[in-house]
Amino acid sequence: MLILKHVEYEIKDNLQLENLLAHIRKTTSQVEGILFKNIYFVKVEKEFVLFLECESEEKYLEWREICPPPSGAKDWYEILLTKDEYFH
Repeated sequence: MLILKHVEYEIKDNLQLENLLAHIRKTTSQVEGILFKNIYFVKVEKEFVLFLECESEEKYLEWREICPPPSGAKDWYEILLTKDEYFH
């Protein structure tokens, strides 16, 4: 399954982005069954979206425990299923 984790938060510069990405890579490597694929930015919002491949929603929630959103940020997620997962 794919998870799109939305985070309402402004990343102010490249250094902050690189530090965030290093933290995300480190924490995803600590939970088997979750893989960080990429980060995307919403064009006109102070929001970014993490693109994650996950074995299950439980694995995502396990990872979120060790990698919560930045202080004061609002976050939510969407689950995208393949046709096989959807019709299983």
